[in-house]
Amino acid sequence: MIRLRNLPDLIGALLFMALGIIVTLEAFRLKKYASMAFVGDHTLPLVLGSVFVVLGAVLLGQSFHVRQQRKKGAAEEAFPGASGERTRLLLCLAALFLYVWMLGALGYAPATWLASVVLFRLIGSYQWLTSLFFSALLTGCLYVLFICWLQITFPG
Repeated sequence: MIRLRNLPDLIGALLFMALGIIVTLEAFRLKKYASMAFVGDHTLPLVLGSVFVVLGAVLLGQSFHVRQQRKKGAAEEAFPGASGERTRLLLCLAALFLYVWMLGALGYAPATWLASVVLFRLIGSYQWLTSLFFSALLTGCLYVLFICWLQITFPG
């Protein structure tokens, strides 16, 4: 039986699965225009449609999963972990506003590195060293992608 709290998960899973099926059917329709089996306009919709169906099925399975919960207060039972999540959400919003300011003051690469350190720490709950490493990796990959490969210059 579906619990009321899992109803959004159930609806989201069904919508994603339906969207995945529609996109996959469109990919099969486009396949007849392709010159090769694995290369053409149908490949990306086929991959995305398949991923949507699989992830929707996983979410559908989790929506029926009943979790054991401890006895909590009335406020925490209505919104579990709301105060901590709300604080992290507001800190992420502040970090993004600060990122917009840092773009003009520091430039794209240092501002992206600093903002991603904070966001990896807040969203991913990584340790500081891991956040520093992942943000350096992300900034380096963005540099290689945009500057070297696509030859798009960063804003000054």
